[in-house]
Amino acid sequence: MTGTTLSQALVQARAFLDSRDVATAGLDARVLLQAAAGVSHEALVMRGDEVLEPHAARTFENFLKSRASGKPVSRIIGHREFWGLRLGVCGETLDPRPDTETLVEAVLTRMGRGTSPYIRDLGTGSGAILLALLSALPQARGLGSDLSFGAVRMARRNALETGLSNRAAFVMSDWGQVPARLADIVVSNPPYIARGELPGLMRDVRDHDPIRALDGGADGLDPYRRIASQLPLVARPGALIAFEIGHTQDDQVRSILGDAGARVSGTGLGVVRDMAGRPRVIVARAPRR
Repeated sequence: MTGTTLSQALVQARAFLDSRDVATAGLDARVLLQAAAGVSHEALVMRGDEVLEPHAARTFENFLKSRASGKPVSRIIGHREFWGLRLGVCGETLDPRPDTETLVEAVLTRMGRGTSPYIRDLGTGSGAILLALLSALPQARGLGSDLSFGAVRMARRNALETGLSNRAAFVMSDWGQVPARLADIVVSNPPYIARGELPGLMRDVRDHDPIRALDGGADGLDPYRRIASQLPLVARPGALIAFEIGHTQDDQVRSILGDAGARVSGTGLGVVRDMAGRPRVIVARAPRR
């Protein structure tokens, strides 16, 4: 692409990704070009006639090859936009997806944005859910935990870079086992893929998200059972609980939480659907001991 303008490079890149059956070729080409050239979307439009610098051209070509091989854009450029926050991702964190914003919205709708809750995020990964909630609740504080040291390190970095480190802490823990203050809100996006279904996942998920963040055991429900058993350790009586689920798991997760003494039906409780109309989040209340 040496000697090509930004506009020409974008057209060529889209055609290249289209030819490799990348479904979001136009968007991916634009985001990768912005990253390679170090320009904003607005600058890309306004400066389309400028020639792409040689170093940026080489970087862009490498980015495109990676995307054509199935590597997600966020893994290529090292970050993902989530709830208006720019969050770093690494090999030990799940790539935060827009569907998970359904969980954030579900919590905010039920808590109100003027409240000051203490939040526990179990299996925090990049810290996406906790940091999104803290950004919307300026009086809230929270603790994210993860079994992966790399994930905890990335979450701490994201807290620093989003200006939320004074209200967010992150520790290594097997879900909620670490002693801490009982929470007013408990959130989690745990692994929920049944082990036998892992080989059939889309390539960009199967080959690039950490297996630990995907594998939910034989039926995909092991993490929910584990977390439900720990609710007395992490949640104050009546605390709000919001868990992301697979689209066929609503009845099973409601049953697991109900068996643990949580309230799973009533005003504001139960299943929350995502923008596509699929069950995405279970909202419940922690047991009142």
